[in-house]
Amino acid sequence: MILELIIELFYPMNNTEIFFNLNINQNKINLIFVNKDNKNEIISKNYNLSDELNDQKFLIDNLNNILKDMIIELEKKINNSVNKINLMIEKTETLSINACIKENFENKEIYKNNIEYLIQDLRQQILKNNSDIKIAHILVNNCIVNGEAYNMIPIGKKCQNCILEINFICFPKNFIQSLENLFANYQIEISKIICTNYAKSLLDSDFNNLLEAGIRVVDGFNLNEVILFPKKMTKVGFFERLFHIFS
Repeated sequence: MILELIIELFYPMNNTEIFFNLNINQNKINLIFVNKDNKNEIISKNYNLSDELNDQKFLIDNLNNILKDMIIELEKKINNSVNKINLMIEKTETLSINACIKENFENKEIYKNNIEYLIQDLRQQILKNNSDIKIAHILVNNCIVNGEAYNMIPIGKKCQNCILEINFICFPKNFIQSLENLFANYQIEISKIICTNYAKSLLDSDFNNLLEAGIRVVDGFNLNEVILFPKKMTKVGFFERLFHIFS
């Protein structure tokens, strides 16, 4: 009881993040409850799952069997309810789609709505031709204006054409929907779907530091990642901090 009170006093829920890392490769779940301000782990625990998790139905059923006890244990320790989590998915094979889109500006200036349209259009084309996927991450690999590569889009520059090279990291749509429905049964919303392999690629050295990897994605560490929100596309990092494309 004393531990629960200490956690509640020093780690209010608005300063914390909960990460569930579903490791399909090693048949386990890593649960991390962290103070986001100083990145200190408050709770860290591993749960083993049954084998044969490549079977999606078997995976969901197996996860459901332990999820209730897991949530009860977590809520008891933090003395608060769990309403939102970040779901990290770690599996050997992750679908990655590389695509590019080109726009002819006819020597006119580049405006932020031009870039927003290009990315939205390419995203819609990807989803239209791949209705069975869920896009987890959108990464701007390159911006080419008049044949010259830029690490920031030159807003206001007159150009003939602009090319955006983008990488889409995806998961099977029905798999993600099954996980969302499963957590919804426990009144838990998935704030963000994170590809663990991508998150780990943002680390400088310790490739196994799940906590740091997850926080870097949530905090917009990669300036080239575009963050999607319902009915709106905005950016933390590459678009906002470098050249303020989106408001």
